[in-house]
Formats: sequence, structure tokens, C-alpha cells
Amino acid sequence: MTAGQVLLAKEQERKQSGTLTAVGLILALYLLVTITYGLINPLFEAPDEVWHYFTAQYIAENGRLPLITAEPDPWLSQEAAQPPLYYIVSAALIAPIDTTAARQEVRSNPLAYPGDASLQANINQFIHPPRETWPWDGYVLAAHLLRLFSTLLGLGTLLGIYGSGRLFWPNDDRKPLLAMALVAFLPQFNFLHASVSNDPLIIFLASAAIYQLLWLWQNKITTSRLILLGITIGLAALSKNAGILLLIYTFIVLILREIKDWRLEIRDSGQSPNLQSLISNLLLTILPALLIAGWLWLRNWQLYGDFTAANQFLRFDQGNGGFTVLEVLGQTGGLLRSAVAVFGWFNVLAPTWIYAIWLGLVLLAITGTIKGIKKSQLPNPSASSGQDYPIAQLLLTDYRLQITALLALWPLIVYAGLFRFMLITPAAQGRLLFPAIVPLALGMSYGLTRWRWRPLVWLAPALALLTTIYSLFFVIRPTYAQPPIVAELPAQATPLNLAMGHGLTLLGVAIGMDTAVPNDVISFTLYWTADPVPTEAPELVLELFGRDLALLGQYHAYHGRGNYPANLWPPGQIVADRVNIRVTDAAAPPVLARLFAHLNNTEGKAQEIATVKIIPESWPETSDATLAVLDDSIELTAVSLNKTIAKPGDVITINPTWRVITPPGQPLTTLIHLAEAGQPPLATGDSPPRNGSYPTTVWAAGELIEDSYTLTIPDDLANGRYPVWIGMYNPDTLARLPLTVNGQRQPNDVYLAGWLEVGD
Repeated sequence: MTAGQVLLAKEQERKQSGTLTAVGLILALYLLVTITYGLINPLFEAPDEVWHYFTAQYIAENGRLPLITAEPDPWLSQEAAQPPLYYIVSAALIAPIDTTAARQEVRSNPLAYPGDASLQANINQFIHPPRETWPWDGYVLAAHLLRLFSTLLGLGTLLGIYGSGRLFWPNDDRKPLLAMALVAFLPQFNFLHASVSNDPLIIFLASAAIYQLLWLWQNKITTSRLILLGITIGLAALSKNAGILLLIYTFIVLILREIKDWRLEIRDSGQSPNLQSLISNLLLTILPALLIAGWLWLRNWQLYGDFTAANQFLRFDQGNGGFTVLEVLGQTGGLLRSAVAVFGWFNVLAPTWIYAIWLGLVLLAITGTIKGIKKSQLPNPSASSGQDYPIAQLLLTDYRLQITALLALWPLIVYAGLFRFMLITPAAQGRLLFPAIVPLALGMSYGLTRWRWRPLVWLAPALALLTTIYSLFFVIRPTYAQPPIVAELPAQATPLNLAMGHGLTLLGVAIGMDTAVPNDVISFTLYWTADPVPTEAPELVLELFGRDLALLGQYHAYHGRGNYPANLWPPGQIVADRVNIRVTDAAAPPVLARLFAHLNNTEGKAQEIATVKIIPESWPETSDATLAVLDDSIELTAVSLNKTIAKPGDVITINPTWRVITPPGQPLTTLIHLAEAGQPPLATGDSPPRNGSYPTTVWAAGELIEDSYTLTIPDDLANGRYPVWIGMYNPDTLARLPLTVNGQRQPNDVYLAGWLEVGD
């Protein structure tokens, strides 16, 4: 061996070692992140996870597959009609664990509402008692074991992506590594593979099948390879109905693979196509798949009249939804978001910037791919250097462009199957696209690497890793965090010490914001103690009322936003329970809203615990005119009567507008008098501003307050023309605020609001 050959061999060995190190690092980070997802996300707080788990437990306990009967088992739901491979394997894994008490111990949150990300509480579908913490046993141990099983299946999928990339780009380590890393750090991929679900199994098997098809496209077809492919497809069909689509896709690929060989045979030897070879290859693949999955399709037909049992899913979704094509297309945004980062039961969203990062990566990949199409350098693997080819010629001669088209076909088939399903039932869930993860990852890697900015190859995975770590620790973790235990009532809290029933005492409340506008979310921290701890969890009801007791916002949940019911509290400790209430856009500000609290199913009445000032987003515009000034702190900028002619018994409305110069700092009542100057009033309409709903004690400088008062004309009032006066006074001392007009103090500290003609 020459010195050059030795150096080349060492360089190749060094490069291979570096590649293996990179593969190991990506897989290790994936395991670390995904296992942490499984530890932080509470049990069964993933879509359908509880039904997947109990379906596996049913098989472990009964030794047979479940059925959907006239009265379905609510613990299994539609999963009882799913292809059973995942549940059979899972049942074998948890069979040694005693899970008999699971149905009695797992408790759902009756106030939860899946699918609504705007909720301020009840995100959790289940109550999470202390027994879910370490050390695990019973159903908790079994569920975490199955979560780990899902994580390991994801490891297999990543290896399938990397292996497929190496087949596609045998002389380029970057693209396979980038494809694997992007998927390894996709938040939804981590979240899904940290839950109990049959999706990780079908994703893994579909990825394995795609790898095998790539290998068969490039290499000589052998019987053992075809049989192995058939087994993989059969297992996929036994895992989820997407396996049926995989069988169809494989049928197409094998036919095209045979046509490719025919073209070469005709070119090289002039021989005619060998149909027997095609039929043999198809049978060697399809027969193992039918032997593995055919019994299930026959069983489903006999039990449900549908070989896929899809009609049983419709039973749980109240039948065929009958959605239109446009309605399904309208769900595309939600479908794509849920392929990136939608957690919980479709009710926990990531911040916008996470979706923006992934959208940016996808757009870069698409534009990079377009760059590659415009000028393609896709040589045959035997070529040692690149050469430009017209696209039409490449389609006939370049195996990688051919297989690119075939790989692109698989996501289209998966989406078509999902689209058809979405026409009949709500199913806009990005995870259902993941069986096509291999072509999608390879395509994204290719597009990104077409850009000549080399740091993008490591920056893209770094950004992906950032999004999944942030989602884990700053989205999922705080969503299910329990309220803290504090040693004492903090100084900023208002003491209350209210006995609320069920042994619970509300010690105090702290308001997160003194002023809000409509649609704002107001946070309150309620400080509770339980002595004794209730045996049943009471439900906390908060109601925010505005003017005339109009309901401005409501909160109804177990304590801890639904996560920490009071029957789980330590006795005598102070629980700092933070709650959020969204102010309705019909709040009619300004108003000093009043917050009332009570515990559901108690005899005690609701008690007022706090107030919060709600103002408009912008105050009304007004002219600079000033009619009168009260105590140098309040300007009367306008005043009008709704009518100037009335009869005895009529109700007159007076509409003043106040502008605050400096906060009054005291409670004031508005004086409304019908009286001759200097005489006792004939009728009054005195009232605090805005009927008491926005007292002057909370007025702030710069506010412009449109007000309204009513005055009833006495039945015995003689006909005549009467003045209507307006002013303000302190209701405790009855002292009127000094009132001036153009700097001159007015008699009796009142302003003439208008004249009223009274007559029968």
C-alpha cells in the first residue's frame, strides 16, 4: 500500500469515526430529551394515551383482544377497534406488573375541555395524585414502561432515517445526519414518543419499509429481502390502518422497479419483459403481509362489517361528519402546527416564535430544493464527478431522481388517506403524517444543504433542539405545575380569613394587575389552607361582575387550575393558588369589577374577595372646552339632558362627561337637583358616578368618563320651567366640592346643566 493510500484510508477512518460520533450524539440527545418529556408530562396528558394504556392492560389481564360492543368500554374507547400489534406487545411488557386497581385509581377531571387552547384552567384531563411520583408501582410503573417503549421505537425510526439517507447519499454524511437531527429534535416527535400510543410503532415500521424499498431500488432483488419487506408491511398493517396504504405504495414501487429492470434489459439485450418475475416479486411481498394481517381484516369484517373497523371510530365521533373539501383544507394550518408543537389534549400551544422557526426552516428547505431543481447535479453513484443533466433525461437515467419522485409519492398517499379520513371525522392531527417522516426529513435535509452557507447544517439542528427544550421546560412543565406551598401570607396580599366550607379557609388574595382592559387576562393568587383536608375535592367558582352585576368573566375548576384538588393538600399548609380570568369584550368600561368566590356544592353564599379596575383601551376623544372645574381636580367638559320638555312622572336622563385632572382621592357622589336657585330641591337624582360601578376613589389623571344619571319628575310638580343643577359632594361629610366657572366660584357649588319645561 502506498503512502497516499495509507493517508486516504486513515482519512476515511477518521471521517467514519466522526460520523459515528455524530450519530451517537444525536441519538443520545434524543433519548435524553424524550425520556425527560416522559417524566415531566403527567401521565395520560397526551391525546388518547389513557385509552391506549387501558387497551394494553385489558389484553394483559384478560389474555384476549377487546371488542366494541353495544355499550363500549369507556376506558378503551375506539382503541378497542385498532389493529392490535402495539397492544399485544405492550401487554406482554406490563403483564408482570400488578395493575388491577388502575381503573379505581385513575381519576379524570370532569371539568376538562380538550381542544381549546384558550382555556385558563382545566387543561389537565386527569387528576395527578402523589402516587404518580417516584418510586413508581402499579399502573404508574406500567405506563412509564410503555412510554419508554415508545421512546425506543423512536430511536429505531431515527436510525431508519439515517440509514435511508446513507442509501440515498452514500458519499455525503451531512445530509443523513441533518435529516436525523431535525426529526430527533422536533418537539411533536419527542412529545409523541414520550407517550403511550400505537403511533410510534407504525412510524417505525413505515420507516423500516421505506429503507427496504430504497435498498431494493438500488440493489438486486432477492427472495429473502422481499419476504422481509412483506413481513414489515404485514406488521405495519397489524399496527395501524396506515399499513394498508403502505401495502399499496409498495405494490406501486415494486412494479416501477420491475419496469426499470425491463428498460435496461431491452436496452442491453433486446429481451421482452418478464411478467413472471414481476408476479413472483409481488407475491413474495404481498403473501407474508396477508398472512400476518389478513386474519385481522377478516375478523373486523365479521364483527363490524368493515375490514378496517373505521366505522367504529365514527361511532365515537357521532357518525359521519360530512365535512366538505374546503372545510378540510381550512384545517391545514392546525394540521401543520400540530406536526410541530401542540401538546396536552390539543390544548397546549407553544409560543409563536417556535412555529416561526420551523416555518423558516421549511421555507428555506423548499427554496433550496427549487434551487436544486433549476440546476441539478445528480450523478449516478458510479460517476466520480458531477455533470449537469436536463430534468427529462435525469428522470430516465438517474436512479436518485427516480427514487426522489417515488419517495415524494409516499407523503402524498399518507396525506390522501388522512384527507379522506378528515372528510368524515375531525382528525387534523400532524402526528398522523409521521408515517411519511422519512421522505419529509430527507427532502428537508436536501433543501437546506442546497444553500452554500455551511453553518446552516449545524444551526438548523441547534434551533430545533432549542424549540424542543423550550417546549419541555417552559410550555409543558408550567402548564401542569402545582401551586406552591408558602410559609405565610405575603405582604402584597390582602388578608381575608374567610371560611369557605369543606374545611377550607381563604386567607387572602393578591391581584396580579390593578388595571385591565377588555380581553385582558387578570391573574389572582388566592391563599388557602385546609384544616381538616376534605375527603372530596370541592370545585372553586370565581365570578367577576361589572356594572349592574353583568358577568365579565368566570372561572370554574378544581384548585390549582384543575391540577391540585383540595383533597390532595397537606393539612394546615398555605397553598398559593394562582388563577386567571379573561375579561369579556362586553365589559362596558370603565368599571370597578368585583370578584366573588364560592365553593361548589356548599351552602355558603359567594363572598366578594377583590376588585379590579377595567378601563377602555383608549379613552373617548373630547374637545378642550371646560364647562366647570370641581376642586381643581375634575373638569366637567360636557353635560346634556335627553329631553327638555317633560310631564310629571317622566324620567329624565342627564349625561355629563368628566375629565380627571388629578385623582380625587376620596369617595364622591354626584349631585343632581331640580330646583330654583338657592331653594330646596324639588327632585333629586344623586348617585355615585356610573351608578357606583366606577367610584372616584379609583379615578386616575387623564381619564375621560362618560356618565349618566336619572331624575324622576314628581307627580305633583306644578307646570313651569325649572333648572337642573349638577355638582359633587363627599357623602360622608356632605361637603360639596368647590365648583368654578372661568375661575369664578359658583353659588352653592353647582353648575346649571339645563332647563326643563314641565307641563301636562
